[in-house]
Amino acid sequence: MLNIIIADISMSLDNVLAVAGIARDNVVILVFGLILSIVLMAIGATFVAKMLEKFHWLGYLGLLIILYVALDMGYDGINEMLPYLRT
Repeated sequence: MLNIIIADISMSLDNVLAVAGIARDNVVILVFGLILSIVLMAIGATFVAKMLEKFHWLGYLGLLIILYVALDMGYDGINEMLPYLRT
């Protein structure tokens, strides 16, 4: 049960970052993506927990994807803010 709870929490953060990174300024895509991720989480949490127990490297792959999206969002955010900071 603890593995499933940990997988749910980590996948929720992963999904929110991924959807926000892809949606950018499109609110419709953001809302659709969040609703879809909630439905998929409800259906696939147990399956993913079993896969993570069997293939530990999948956790590291997910971490790399989260890191890439976070760095990309941070880089884009800094570039959007630079014109305002220079004035």
